[in-house]
Amino acid sequence: MSCQEYQRQIVLDVYGELNDGEKIGLETHLRECEGCRQALKEQTDFSDTLANDSSAFEIPADLLVESRRSLADTLDNIERKRSWWRVPTFSVVFTPMRMLESAALIAMGLAFGVYISNHQTIPVSTASEAATASTLPQNGRVSNVRIVSSDNSTSTVEFTGDIVQPLRFTGRIEDDTTRRLLFSAVQDSMNAGSRMQAVEVLSRESAEPSVKEILIHSFLNDESLGVRLKAFEGLKPFAGDEKVRLAFMQALMSDPNDGVRVAVVDALAPFTNNEATASTIAEATRYDDNTYVRLKGQGLIHTVGAQK
Repeated sequence: MSCQEYQRQIVLDVYGELNDGEKIGLETHLRECEGCRQALKEQTDFSDTLANDSSAFEIPADLLVESRRSLADTLDNIERKRSWWRVPTFSVVFTPMRMLESAALIAMGLAFGVYISNHQTIPVSTASEAATASTLPQNGRVSNVRIVSSDNSTSTVEFTGDIVQPLRFTGRIEDDTTRRLLFSAVQDSMNAGSRMQAVEVLSRESAEPSVKEILIHSFLNDESLGVRLKAFEGLKPFAGDEKVRLAFMQALMSDPNDGVRVAVVDALAPFTNNEATASTIAEATRYDDNTYVRLKGQGLIHTVGAQK
């Protein structure tokens, strides 16, 4: 094998691309040839320069991919251009030329590949974040955004947050998905009108325990009077239910609206044939600011007493 061929192997050896047999043959030759030892030293110095002096090079991260693609396209073009005139008698002459072209291009690709692998300045997470950013919905809204970390050296910022996308869904009220969406509208909507509509729809199924629970929550906690009244209408047929009755009693003591308290007293009146229940309602209404509520509550005690 000639020194020229050994020196092509030197390039491959520096980047770890020789098999064991070729490596042994090259090492044997290097012990005998001063010129190839010098070529090895120059190639090694070149590789070390690429590896250690990152400030001297500003190589884009996708250069290796593009270089390999360009190499493949170029070789294909050369092959097509030569194929029409290449004949067997010339192959001996032109094969070494083709090998020299390939070896030079491979050496360049390997050198850039080693540099990029060892000195990539862009963290892997950045590529992931870029992919994530590219998937943000065009018609969505991002909320609760927080900065987790920022890195001045790479100009990267990591975020967390919620992506809210427009929703359009049609389903029957008894379906689980429809019911979950209604519950969400009752609890999370910033629009009182939407909450009122959701409560009105749910009231059609107020016999369901889970629906009853959400209506009680809205009746006792919603800041909108309209929503509370809609929830009350859904619960009123179940005033005899223990949980509903306790919720109505709590509203008697805490609801700021006179109309709600009056409606609650009227709803509870048919269920006050028990002295303990009547006394509790009377106690809850004794100091009520609304005269009607106060008189109605106090009158329950006399009604129970008269029945006895």
